[in-house]
Amino acid sequence: MVYLIKNIPAVQKLMPYLMKTRDSSSVYFKDSFDATNLVNFLNDKNKELNKIDKIDNNSILSTSVSKYNYNHFFMTAITRIIALRLHLNRFVAGKKIYQRHNIKLAYVVKKQFSDEGEESVTISTFERDSNIDEVSNIISPTIKGVKDSSDDEHGDFLDTFIKFPGFIISFVVKLMNFCIVIGHSPKFFRKMDIMQCSAFVSNLRSINLPTVPLHHLYDRGTCSVFITIGKIRKVEKSERYEVKISITMDEKVTDGFYLIKTWNLLQDILNHPEKLDERLEEVPIDE
Repeated sequence: MVYLIKNIPAVQKLMPYLMKTRDSSSVYFKDSFDATNLVNFLNDKNKELNKIDKIDNNSILSTSVSKYNYNHFFMTAITRIIALRLHLNRFVAGKKIYQRHNIKLAYVVKKQFSDEGEESVTISTFERDSNIDEVSNIISPTIKGVKDSSDDEHGDFLDTFIKFPGFIISFVVKLMNFCIVIGHSPKFFRKMDIMQCSAFVSNLRSINLPTVPLHHLYDRGTCSVFITIGKIRKVEKSERYEVKISITMDEKVTDGFYLIKTWNLLQDILNHPEKLDERLEEVPIDE
């Protein structure tokens, strides 16, 4: 669910009238971050996980994953950042600015790593105070279900939807867009529309891309943020690791200065990844 933001400066209220598309109001950031503590953090967590498994296979764990990976961390980190930096969870619809009650992240799952490999875009919803175990328990079975083609709601829906005649597809898309504009999109549309999300996340580590592109925003839907994460690599002649990350943001929901402070929060989480072991104690409210 969403709600209208009223306590915003007049100049920001004017922005949707001046910049009518997300493409025209996109702000791009790209930088390298120190990921040394992150690498050590995940290594230690997996060692501890293996240690518990060997001692007692019947132990009740807070996570159902067999191994923590970088995807678990970054999805949790993004959830935490959006929870703390409230403007990132805003979106513009009908020239008004709305906020979400929860955090919805869209991401691509490639079933096979080949040119012909099928891709599916899925959305996972997280509470704003989620920790790494809670996020991992959601995305791990989701990704496995999509890859096994046993649980791919969005892919199955699109496969069926695209078989309808073109005029019906056009009508449904216009209806979905109209519901977004008036701020009252039905639950089914919000669930199946991959463009209705807090952020679109592209983790390029799995394809070993040496750099990260600056991705555009989509004009339709409610996604105000696109995040691209590169491969974590070891710095030459050093024991340190780094990761390149880019973000594209809709300037209509906030400004560049706000994003710079968000950038600093990301590095703080990378420096202290153990913070994600705990749930967020105080969740700020956007008014």
